Amino acid sequence: MGIALSKLKTAVLSAFLVVATQAGAVTTGLGLLGTGDTEFSNSFWSSGTFTDYYTFTLGSSSGGVGGSVLTTDLSLFTRDLDVTQLTLSGGTLASTLVDNDASNGFSFNGLGAGAYTMALTVSVGNKATFFSSYGAYQGTIQAKASTAPVASPAPEPADFAMALMGLAGVGFMVRRRRSAR
Repeated sequence: MGIALSKLKTAVLSAFLVVATQAGAVTTGLGLLGTGDTEFSNSFWSSGTFTDYYTFTLGSSSGGVGGSVLTTDLSLFTRDLDVTQLTLSGGTLASTLVDNDASNGFSFNGLGAGAYTMALTVSVGNKATFFSSYGAYQGTIQAKASTAPVASPAPEPADFAMALMGLAGVGFMVRRRRSAR
């Protein structure tokens, strides 16, 4: 199947747990990100522009974050829900990073260890004329493994051979100079 059963359960559960009041901005802590998917979502019953904030922490072995956002419409009428901007701030960043097209996924590289805030701005239109309709987004985010090279803890045999050849060359030169005197 194309959709994992756990993701389908999460989407259906979030649809039924939504309160019937106007949606507002959420701030959610996602904790320490690993290389596996960490899910985030929100649901909307009314029109407007909303910004949701997700905080997370990257460990020292991470090189960045990546993920995707999927919008859904579970209503009779089209909700016209768009993720208009995704920004990342905090941690080791000197300035805020902005992605204005998160519809094909997002990726932020070169991030150091620290606490970050991801802001997701969502525009919710309302094409319904008689009834309220429901729209939602669900996304995943994961830490990327660091691509920094790791030094070998022990010298390779070729390193030993090169060192021995160098020492032999120096020894030969010293012996030759002594015999020339």
